[in-house]
Amino acid sequence: MLLLAACTPIVMGSQEQQRHGKSQEAAESSCPDTHAWTGKYVNYSYGFSVVIPEGYKGFWNSAVCVAGPDGCTCMSDHGRIIPLTAEPYEPERHIEVFASYGADLDELTVKQAVDKRLERIRKRSREGSVSVLKQSTITLAGLRSQRVLVRYYDEKLNQMMVEDFVEAIRRRSVQYSLYLRTTEKAYTHDRSVFDNVIATFTLRRLE
Repeated sequence: MLLLAACTPIVMGSQEQQRHGKSQEAAESSCPDTHAWTGKYVNYSYGFSVVIPEGYKGFWNSAVCVAGPDGCTCMSDHGRIIPLTAEPYEPERHIEVFASYGADLDELTVKQAVDKRLERIRKRSREGSVSVLKQSTITLAGLRSQRVLVRYYDEKLNQMMVEDFVEAIRRRSVQYSLYLRTTEKAYTHDRSVFDNVIATFTLRRLE
């Protein structure tokens, strides 16, 4: 289910051209996909919060917002991406926190969520290279969840990669996905950051 969120209203100028230019600039600067988050991040749409580790930044993890003279319009806020390298960020090393509703969630189980994640990994990996190194049941903010560690050879990056992910479902309506994607060499370091993110994940009242 997609929700529309309107950002802060924009103050209009006196002349039409200046008004449009200033409004557009203000709208773009007010859009949540244009700046980073630090510290505690709260998601009211999907009922959770998480703390972005010190020294890192979290960025918008949803469809791009549209800025116009009347303000900024965004699709539902699904979560945050936390790059694990300094700018310019390396896309192959990051943590994602993502939540969603779905029409098929009445039937979706944690096992099915895990299987779908593994299938996506297989699609971008060299045939036969995917190895599930560890799979365990954990508790994420009171939710019975699965944590899976996978190693595979990424065909696009031409190197061995690791994904460490957690899948959880709340009341058969909200799916929470937390995952780390990194190089095999950097996994030991990046896992400690990911563990901190998992430890701070909490549920909030769904609105």
